[in-house]
Amino acid sequence: MTATKLYLRGSLITAGIVAMMTLSACGDKSAAPGEKAAAEAGEAGHGHAEGEGHGKEEAGESTKMTDEAAKTAGIEIASAGPVSIDDTISISGRVEIAPEGKGEVRAWYPGRIMSLSAQIGQNVSKGQTLARVESSESLQTYSIPAGISGVIMEKNANVGDTAFDRPIYVIANPNALQATFFLFPRDAESVRAGQAVSIKTLGGETINATVSSLLSSVDPQTQTQTAIVKLPASAAGDLRAGMAIEGKFVTSQTAAAIAVPTDALQTLEGKQVVFVKKGTTYTARPVQVGRQTQAWAEIVDGLTSGETYVSKGAFVVRADIEKSGAEHEH
Repeated sequence: MTATKLYLRGSLITAGIVAMMTLSACGDKSAAPGEKAAAEAGEAGHGHAEGEGHGKEEAGESTKMTDEAAKTAGIEIASAGPVSIDDTISISGRVEIAPEGKGEVRAWYPGRIMSLSAQIGQNVSKGQTLARVESSESLQTYSIPAGISGVIMEKNANVGDTAFDRPIYVIANPNALQATFFLFPRDAESVRAGQAVSIKTLGGETINATVSSLLSSVDPQTQTQTAIVKLPASAAGDLRAGMAIEGKFVTSQTAAAIAVPTDALQTLEGKQVVFVKKGTTYTARPVQVGRQTQAWAEIVDGLTSGETYVSKGAFVVRADIEKSGAEHEH
């Protein structure tokens, strides 16, 4: 074969290879959009599967939590229903021994104290002999008993002293307590005898009582009127005479078809919400609030009677939802 023929044959083979490469490249270009669309569709389907039940809206408005985890977190639930909403005013006061809870031990006749049998802080019983006094007139010695049961709060004499002009002992019953509240004119207009009063102790307990009476006189220095509240004997476990306290006086009551504790209301994405529980899912439900006090909030729209909602620990649910939303954004 001549050199010329060999050259022509090589040229034809090269041209064929170039043509095949060109067609292959064109095929790749035509297939690329399809492959890209398929990949995008696949990615979109994958994202939907991951976000099923956890999309941005769901992740921002609901979360799942087992009952055990909720209990550990301090979450409590309640059933939505009617509540009597109290309007209250807070007034400062002081704990005192009630007048009937105090007793003085005095000599019956002028004379000299021969013996004393009690010390400050000692518990004594009604009828127990606390002192013996020799009468200055008859020179007879007589016994002086405790008039009430209680604790010796004061001891004002010693053996050998002359007794009659002052109490030898002062006894107080620590269970006979009352609270005196000081009403400024703006508060005195709203407080009446018989009104309910709640007092919060340092331990977080609530003591419920009622207004016994209002003193008609006004303190000339403070211009306050005094309200007397008798306390139950059980209050002695948390309160002591001399302690400063604050009482919430119920000035009026209004019935609400549906109300939730104020702490159950939370703000999420700029809306007031209540967390409704279904199974292990907690969902933020936007609500419309009516009358609101420190303790209760009336719900006029967004929650129906009988629905189960988070009554305590709602901030924990909100934090969990916000955390889930932040994780999905990243």
